[in-house]
Amino acid sequence: MDHHEAVAALRQIDERETSQTNGSGPWTVVYDSWHHSRDRNGGRFAAFARPSYRERAMQSATWDLRVGGGSPGFSQHSEDGEWVSTYHRNVDGPDLEPLVLIQEMYGVVPDAYLISEEFRLLMRLWEDKATGNFYTVGGDGSKELAIEFDGQRIRVRTPLLRRYQAARQLDLLLFSDTRIFVDTDESPEAFDELREEDHVENDSVVFMGIGDIDFRRAQVFSRLLVKRVLPPPPQEKSGIWPWDGDDEEYPEFIIGEDDHGRPIKFTCEKDKLANYFGKNPDAPHYLTPVFFRPEVLKRYYDDPKLYSVTDGRLSCGSLWGVQIDNGNPSAVMVFLGDIGRDIPSSHRDHWRAYNIPPVSRMSESTFRRSFLAQSAETENAEHLFKNAYLATQLAWTEKWGWGLYRDAEGSDAELIRRVRIPLNNTDTEFEAQLLGLAKLLVDLLNEAEIAAGLPPVKNEKGISKLERFLEAADYEYVDRDIALLRTIQNLRSRIAAHTSGSSGQAFLAEELDGLSKPEFIEKLMRAATKMFADLSELAPQRPES
Repeated sequence: MDHHEAVAALRQIDERETSQTNGSGPWTVVYDSWHHSRDRNGGRFAAFARPSYRERAMQSATWDLRVGGGSPGFSQHSEDGEWVSTYHRNVDGPDLEPLVLIQEMYGVVPDAYLISEEFRLLMRLWEDKATGNFYTVGGDGSKELAIEFDGQRIRVRTPLLRRYQAARQLDLLLFSDTRIFVDTDESPEAFDELREEDHVENDSVVFMGIGDIDFRRAQVFSRLLVKRVLPPPPQEKSGIWPWDGDDEEYPEFIIGEDDHGRPIKFTCEKDKLANYFGKNPDAPHYLTPVFFRPEVLKRYYDDPKLYSVTDGRLSCGSLWGVQIDNGNPSAVMVFLGDIGRDIPSSHRDHWRAYNIPPVSRMSESTFRRSFLAQSAETENAEHLFKNAYLATQLAWTEKWGWGLYRDAEGSDAELIRRVRIPLNNTDTEFEAQLLGLAKLLVDLLNEAEIAAGLPPVKNEKGISKLERFLEAADYEYVDRDIALLRTIQNLRSRIAAHTSGSSGQAFLAEELDGLSKPEFIEKLMRAATKMFADLSELAPQRPES
């Protein structure tokens, strides 16, 4: 390599830029170690420091905390000729503390790379045991990647680091140590122009050294040390209580229409709304109804492990919940003040996208519950169906000793929570709900128990087994209920033809008989609810005494 090429390589321009910008992008590398070849190696590390340590940190580019430092241990000092041992939770404290603790196992078992427990707890991080990565769990239930382990590299979302700094008012020290080797017959003195003593460049301390290696081949190397020192943001920027509500946004929602048909909107911020005690008398009332297209709930139905949509309520575990009016399948209603108080800020734009003028009505059950303080059964066929399904399971277990249906498992474990009246009239939504009904009402029939006392019939399917069981039990509505189940099964078997040809479309049109797809699923649910009510009354016949 000639002199000019060697100089260009030894300058490490790219490495210098990477080190001096680490901590400015969306991700910050807090640990890394590489040996790409005999020509290049290096590492990165990070530590937190008290602001009182900053002046000392800026005096040299050397690492203030070594990899593996910051662990518990002892120190010793002499007193009156005797050694006194003192335990330290952090042997490098109190000015410095690590973010990543490396537990060296010296090749016996793999080394452990541990994230500071205080960092994990304060920032509410959840560890995915399968990958070792950490996620933030938001107040709305969302999970976002926060710490990523990628081979030897560990990187952390920069905003998370900055918030932690703000909360504890600590500096962040970002260390790098990189080496480049070039083959040359020249001596290190030929590259003296590249040497840099410790000096400050903006928020970094930089050092560049030049040396040589003459082992089998003549080489010169440059060693670049960069230490970036980032002071903490103001403590109120931490987003941690009591500063956790500062970024709340309260968009406006349609609450009516003026004389020209233009929408009337108002903020959902509860402190700006009227109430029954004279607050904000010129503003809309807290209990102003706001309406949404039914599709607003699809996001929540489709993630039943996280969200629950029940009669009159949407909730996300125990993190948050809001009273909703879903008794009327044509629209969902939420009170204006509840939007601002109970729906997380990060979800409000989602709701606003489905906001419609008040062309629908509040359901009777919601009106009675909210304004008359009365207990009221839902009018929604979906909720009646789900309640009846679960009630029948309990009734049969009590009377027969086994449930009419098997418990759903695997991907169908949350099926009862996903099944719904279609949220729109599309084929996709219709087919998904029809398939869900078929699984619940046909596929999950407890065939083993149903057929246990019946003479065996070769290749007999579940519906036929149930038919013989009900006939043997002198059930009054065998023909009605078996016909319903066969209709659902037949629809499911033909569902693939709905959008693939005229025969499929004709079949579907005949079954719908003028109903919309949501209305048809509602009809099936009401029929199934009636079936469940009668099946719940069925009990084994007692022998005459």
